[in-house]
Amino acid sequence: MSPNSKKALASDINHFIKWFIRFGEVFMFNRITLRDIVDYKRQCIQSLKLKPATINRRLVSLRSMCRVATELGKMKANPVEKVKLLPLQALAPKGLSKQELRRLLKEVELRGNLRDQLIIELMCGAGLRVSELANMEVDDVHLSERKGFVNVRYAKGGKTRKVPLNQAIRSLMREHLEQSKPDERVFVGQRGDLTNIAFNKVVEVYASKAQIKCSPHTLRHTFAYNYLEKNNGDLVGLGTLLGHSNINTTAIYTQHRLEDLQERVEGVLE
Repeated sequence: MSPNSKKALASDINHFIKWFIRFGEVFMFNRITLRDIVDYKRQCIQSLKLKPATINRRLVSLRSMCRVATELGKMKANPVEKVKLLPLQALAPKGLSKQELRRLLKEVELRGNLRDQLIIELMCGAGLRVSELANMEVDDVHLSERKGFVNVRYAKGGKTRKVPLNQAIRSLMREHLEQSKPDERVFVGQRGDLTNIAFNKVVEVYASKAQIKCSPHTLRHTFAYNYLEKNNGDLVGLGTLLGHSNINTTAIYTQHRLEDLQERVEGVLE
């Protein structure tokens, strides 16, 4: 599991335990019943008004916890197995429009340094995740006169893949390496290697200047849509670039986006 997945799992379990002990009980595995899980799910829906995806994630975390507890003999059965997840509306994730992407890239070019330009370009022009940028080492970068790629060795799920770089990114990468001369990690700051939080902050700063809502994952989604638009729905190629092991994961980019449906309903009565 990735560090972020571990944090989410711990957060979900802690949230349930805090809810459990509100009723005056000491938390014990053999005291968890189906009624507890059903009531907790109802609380998340009605009182907390959490998103279905968040509720489902918490239920999956509890299911995993209780499965392990059952295997260790701390519970007789796993009550979460009997609780259904909430149905989710199948909508594609949000990416930036061409106008929004242009505004973001222009702000980075006008106000940003070379390092920040390269970070943004690698997200929206190569589809790399924050964790992959944070772990990227100089030896992972392979550049020649007419082509180049990054060897992503610390991808999600421990997978390794090679991601080709376009001409603009190759030029920025070459200039960045020549100027900063990093010893190991490609991206460093005044206090050492950049953390995931620092990469998120870079995107946040320029998105604010461009007056758009954007996260690193939004840029990854934007890369995916732009790739499919220019390569006639090549899901296999996109899945390879993004590091997806299942083509169904990549296929989400072929579904309708909420903003696309909004445009369509506006013209229904015209």
